[in-house]
Amino acid sequence: MTQHSDSPDNIPIWRSKALQRLRALLVLAAIPAGNATAVDATLAPTGTLRAAYIVANVAQARHDAVTGTFTGVAADITRELGRTANVSVTIMPLPTAASVLEAVQNGSADIGFVAPNRDRSGVLFSQTYMLVQQSALVRTDSPLVSVKDLDRPGRTIGVNTDDTVGVWLQQHLKFARVRATSDYTMQEPFRWLRDGTVDAFAGGRQRLASRASNDPQLRMLPDNLFGVAQSIAVPSNRPERLTLINTALDAMRESGFLADSVKRSGIDGLAVAPADMPKP
Repeated sequence: MTQHSDSPDNIPIWRSKALQRLRALLVLAAIPAGNATAVDATLAPTGTLRAAYIVANVAQARHDAVTGTFTGVAADITRELGRTANVSVTIMPLPTAASVLEAVQNGSADIGFVAPNRDRSGVLFSQTYMLVQQSALVRTDSPLVSVKDLDRPGRTIGVNTDDTVGVWLQQHLKFARVRATSDYTMQEPFRWLRDGTVDAFAGGRQRLASRASNDPQLRMLPDNLFGVAQSIAVPSNRPERLTLINTALDAMRESGFLADSVKRSGIDGLAVAPADMPKP
């Protein structure tokens, strides 16, 4: 497991009034409690904010193996939370959503970036801060021209195990069936597409496009199935941490921090979630 720590002193200061108000809220909460402040105990009990994300989900974050640097919206949010609370941060890329949630539940991560799912017990989910558009890859010679063509009798749609789009397709497909693979390297999915095992392979636009960019046999459908909500998970016994994070996300949306982070990420198919979006 790769980890990377950033000191708040190395993070550019976001000088918006909204985030200044958030910092003031955290300062008011920072009442001494033993060897740690109340904020430390709430957000980062170890003194370092430990954040986990799904390594294959480039819409959340990307890791430069050479420099050790993490970029992307999840990384930006983590650093801003750490900066405003005056704690260092550690970012941990994990293989699946299940492993991220397990890390949050067992205390090896303080927060986890995942899609909210009410069926996942042991955690609480923050408000939705971002939407990630889902589409599908097909063979270049496929007759499919739209995601509307996917749900037809006899068709099979591939997905990655534990990927939210798979759950969505299972709930919405009337005729086509879903086939799942745990291979996030995309070797098996691409083989399925080429040999006709599946008619399409569904997932996040950016993740699929980046993996298939140099493959002339594959193309991305031009439209989207839906936008996957992105939220932050905390342990179910830490509602005060959830309150703090939701307050922070409100401030980041109001200030334009989230919009700037999404734009800077350069990821196709990302959008800031509206403030009035129903809570998970």
